[in-house]
Amino acid sequence: MKPDTLNLSATEEDKPLSLARKETETPSIVGMIQTVIDRGVTADNVAALERLVSLYERMQDKDAEKQFAAAFVAMQADLPPIEATKAVPNRDGTIRYHYAPYESIMAQVKPVLQKHGFTVTFSMDIKEDRVVQTCTLTHIGGHSRTNSFLARIGNGPPSASGAQADGAASTYAKRFALCNALNITTEVDTDAAAQDARAEGELISPEKVQYLKERVKEVGANEAAFLNTAGVDAYEKITEGSYAVLTRMLAAKEKAKK
Repeated sequence: MKPDTLNLSATEEDKPLSLARKETETPSIVGMIQTVIDRGVTADNVAALERLVSLYERMQDKDAEKQFAAAFVAMQADLPPIEATKAVPNRDGTIRYHYAPYESIMAQVKPVLQKHGFTVTFSMDIKEDRVVQTCTLTHIGGHSRTNSFLARIGNGPPSASGAQADGAASTYAKRFALCNALNITTEVDTDAAAQDARAEGELISPEKVQYLKERVKEVGANEAAFLNTAGVDAYEKITEGSYAVLTRMLAAKEKAKK
């Protein structure tokens, strides 16, 4: 077959990558593309060139996904345990609960992210009285993944202005978007979980309802107290935003029993 009349059939193009691809295939495809270009792009070979380029791009995307997955697994092994060390006091000066602020989490995970070729960026959106923070985790290989977290804009800390309340909700959502993206868990006590359960979102699915019911029984938690912590009177009223926090709370309770 002459290079200037190169034709890639649908059968050849549609071969599974697991069968078609070898270590030398990427440079071979690049070479074929270059050959067509060197010979001159014509009406006869432009379709074949487009198919070669499309195949090459799909292979590159698959490579990037594999690199991301391998690096993410390695990163997980290196992430330090995140402790909830910042105290939130009651009006009488007693400690209401502890949590890990965004700045503290980011300072601890940033060196690990850089070591494994990751970076994180955030985008924010306001929906009525709720703020949505989206964390995008990008690997140096080019693949990325996003995680969003939605929180209600409340009154913020005592005596906070409207702008401060907005900022508190934004930081709150940002912290949980980051934790979800990196699969980070922190020590959660009952009071902290009650605060975290203010997060909003869509109602959880029936499958998640059943899962929570089973987990509550497994860890020996008091069902009424659990629902009270979630701020609802029925499992079906739990939101997606609260789900991750509540499952971590149950996991912490199970761990404490061992």
